[in-house]
Amino acid sequence: MGGLGGNKVCLSQVPGSAAIAIDGELDDGSGATGRLRATQGTSGQNTIPASGALGGGVYSKDNVYTLCYRM
Repeated sequence: MGGLGGNKVCLSQVPGSAAIAIDGELDDGSGATGRLRATQGTSGQNTIPASGALGGGVYSKDNVYTLCYRM
């Protein structure tokens, strides 16, 4: 996922406000860089991580995300 190699733990259906808080606390606050990467999910269903990280790295409170953290 988005250049994030190695073992990862992923979460699907993460609300935008939670994704912002999680990335800000555990990483650098950007969904495109660091140990935690994000892809936009689809509301109401589990979404597998996309091959590319979140474009621009900017979260929106109006979206849901799949987050992956490199262990």
